[in-house]
Amino acid sequence: MTQQIVIFDKTGSHAISVMDYSEQFATNLSATNVKYRVENIGSEEYFWGDFATGKVYDKHEKPLIDELAIDTIINKEILVKYPVHAQLNIMADCIEKAGIPLTAEFIEMRDFIKQKVENHNTAKQVYQENPDIYAFWPKPNATFDRNKY
Repeated sequence: MTQQIVIFDKTGSHAISVMDYSEQFATNLSATNVKYRVENIGSEEYFWGDFATGKVYDKHEKPLIDELAIDTIINKEILVKYPVHAQLNIMADCIEKAGIPLTAEFIEMRDFIKQKVENHNTAKQVYQENPDIYAFWPKPNATFDRNKY
Protein backbone atom coordinates (compact mmCIF):
# COMPACT_ATOMS: atom_id res chain seq x y z
CA MET A 1 0.00 0.00 0.00
CA THR A 2 1.12 3.51 -0.71
CA GLN A 3 -0.06 6.78 0.67
CA GLN A 4 -1.93 8.75 -1.96
CA ILE A 5 -3.64 12.13 -2.06
CA VAL A 6 -7.22 12.12 -3.32
CA ILE A 7 -8.18 15.62 -4.53
CA PHE A 8 -11.83 16.73 -4.71
CA ASP A 9 -13.76 19.44 -6.53
CA LYS A 10 -14.74 22.61 -4.63
CA THR A 11 -17.91 21.06 -3.23
CA GLY A 12 -16.21 17.83 -2.20
CA SER A 13 -18.74 15.82 -4.17
CA HIS A 14 -16.34 14.36 -6.76
CA ALA A 15 -12.79 13.04 -6.58
CA ILE A 16 -10.92 14.64 -9.48
CA SER A 17 -7.39 13.30 -9.04
CA VAL A 18 -5.36 10.72 -7.16
CA MET A 19 -1.58 11.00 -6.90
CA ASP A 20 1.30 9.72 -4.79
CA TYR A 21 1.61 11.46 -1.45
CA SER A 22 3.98 14.39 -1.12
CA GLU A 23 4.14 16.31 2.14
CA GLN A 24 4.96 19.55 0.30
CA PHE A 25 2.02 19.06 -2.09
CA ALA A 26 -0.35 18.32 0.80
CA THR A 27 0.86 21.50 2.53
CA ASN A 28 0.22 23.51 -0.64
CA LEU A 29 -3.28 22.03 -0.97
CA SER A 30 -4.06 22.93 2.65
CA ALA A 31 -2.80 26.48 2.15
CA THR A 32 -5.12 26.98 -0.83
CA ASN A 33 -8.15 25.35 0.87
CA VAL A 34 -8.35 22.54 -1.69
CA LYS A 35 -10.32 19.58 -0.37
CA TYR A 36 -8.22 16.43 -0.21
CA ARG A 37 -7.78 13.24 1.76
CA VAL A 38 -4.72 11.07 2.30
CA GLU A 39 -5.51 7.39 1.80
CA ASN A 40 -3.51 4.17 1.84
CA ILE A 41 -4.30 2.59 -1.52
CA GLY A 42 -2.80 -0.69 -2.70
CA SER A 43 -2.16 -1.69 -6.30
CA GLU A 44 -5.33 -3.83 -6.23
CA GLU A 45 -7.50 -1.07 -4.77
CA TYR A 46 -9.13 2.19 -5.84
CA PHE A 47 -10.85 5.16 -4.18
CA TRP A 48 -14.52 5.85 -4.91
CA GLY A 49 -16.91 8.40 -3.46
CA ASP A 50 -17.11 11.93 -2.18
CA PHE A 51 -15.02 13.77 0.40
CA ALA A 52 -17.27 12.89 3.33
CA THR A 53 -18.11 9.23 2.66
CA GLY A 54 -15.72 7.93 -0.01
CA LYS A 55 -13.54 4.94 0.71
CA VAL A 56 -11.00 2.52 -0.71
CA TYR A 57 -12.37 -0.56 -2.48
CA ASP A 58 -10.79 -3.80 -3.65
CA LYS A 59 -10.65 -3.97 -7.47
CA HIS A 60 -11.93 -7.55 -7.32
CA GLU A 61 -15.16 -6.66 -5.53
CA LYS A 62 -18.37 -6.32 -7.43
CA PRO A 63 -18.20 -3.10 -9.46
CA LEU A 64 -20.05 -0.10 -8.11
CA ILE A 65 -22.48 1.39 -10.61
CA ASP A 66 -23.28 5.00 -9.75
CA GLU A 67 -26.66 5.84 -11.29
CA LEU A 68 -25.93 9.57 -11.35
CA ALA A 69 -22.63 8.95 -13.18
CA ILE A 70 -24.19 6.76 -15.87
CA ASP A 71 -27.08 9.21 -16.28
CA THR A 72 -24.56 12.03 -16.75
CA ILE A 73 -22.64 10.05 -19.38
CA ILE A 74 -25.74 9.29 -21.45
CA ASN A 75 -26.98 12.88 -21.17
CA LYS A 76 -23.63 14.17 -22.45
CA GLU A 77 -23.68 11.64 -25.28
CA ILE A 78 -27.16 12.82 -26.35
CA LEU A 79 -26.28 16.51 -26.09
CA VAL A 80 -23.10 16.09 -28.13
CA LYS A 81 -25.07 14.50 -30.98
CA TYR A 82 -28.25 16.57 -30.54
CA PRO A 83 -27.80 19.88 -28.66
CA VAL A 84 -31.04 21.20 -27.18
CA HIS A 85 -31.50 23.82 -29.94
CA ALA A 86 -31.09 21.08 -32.58
CA GLN A 87 -33.67 18.92 -30.80
CA LEU A 88 -36.15 21.82 -30.85
CA ASN A 89 -35.55 22.46 -34.55
CA ILE A 90 -36.10 18.80 -35.41
CA MET A 91 -39.36 18.73 -33.45
CA ALA A 92 -40.54 22.00 -35.01
CA ASP A 93 -39.83 20.66 -38.50
CA CYS A 94 -41.80 17.49 -37.75
CA ILE A 95 -44.74 19.45 -36.38
CA GLU A 96 -44.76 21.82 -39.37
CA LYS A 97 -44.52 18.93 -41.87
CA ALA A 98 -47.49 17.30 -40.14
CA GLY A 99 -49.49 20.44 -40.89
CA ILE A 100 -49.83 21.48 -37.26
CA PRO A 101 -49.26 25.22 -36.84
CA LEU A 102 -46.61 26.26 -34.35
CA THR A 103 -47.64 28.55 -31.52
CA ALA A 104 -46.34 32.11 -31.45
CA GLU A 105 -44.44 31.31 -28.24
CA PHE A 106 -42.70 28.35 -29.85
CA ILE A 107 -41.72 30.38 -32.90
CA GLU A 108 -40.43 33.19 -30.66
CA MET A 109 -38.38 30.72 -28.60
CA ARG A 110 -36.95 29.00 -31.70
CA ASP A 111 -36.00 32.33 -33.28
CA PHE A 112 -34.42 33.53 -30.02
CA ILE A 113 -32.32 30.35 -29.74
CA LYS A 114 -31.34 30.54 -33.42
CA GLN A 115 -30.19 34.14 -32.97
CA LYS A 116 -28.21 33.29 -29.82
CA VAL A 117 -26.45 30.40 -31.60
CA GLU A 118 -25.61 32.64 -34.57
CA ASN A 119 -24.27 35.36 -32.24
CA HIS A 120 -22.23 32.78 -30.37
CA ASN A 121 -20.72 31.35 -33.56
CA THR A 122 -19.88 34.85 -34.83
CA ALA A 123 -18.20 35.75 -31.52
CA LYS A 124 -16.13 32.54 -31.57
CA GLN A 125 -15.02 33.30 -35.12
CA VAL A 126 -13.92 36.80 -34.09
CA TYR A 127 -11.98 35.37 -31.11
CA GLN A 128 -10.27 32.76 -33.29
CA GLU A 129 -9.38 35.18 -36.08
CA ASN A 130 -7.82 37.81 -33.78
CA PRO A 131 -5.02 36.12 -31.81
CA ASP A 132 -3.34 39.49 -31.18
CA ILE A 133 -6.40 40.66 -29.26
CA TYR A 134 -7.83 37.47 -27.70
CA ALA A 135 -6.24 34.42 -26.10
CA PHE A 136 -8.87 31.96 -27.33
CA TRP A 137 -8.67 28.42 -25.97
CA PRO A 138 -10.80 26.16 -28.19
CA LYS A 139 -12.52 23.07 -26.88
CA PRO A 140 -11.01 19.74 -27.92
CA ASN A 141 -12.13 18.67 -31.37
CA ALA A 142 -13.35 15.24 -30.40
CA THR A 143 -16.62 13.40 -30.33
CA PHE A 144 -17.85 11.62 -27.24
CA ASP A 145 -16.54 8.03 -27.24
CA ARG A 146 -18.81 5.92 -25.07
CA ASN A 147 -16.35 3.03 -25.15
CA LYS A 148 -13.82 5.09 -23.17
CA TYR A 149 -16.03 5.11 -20.08
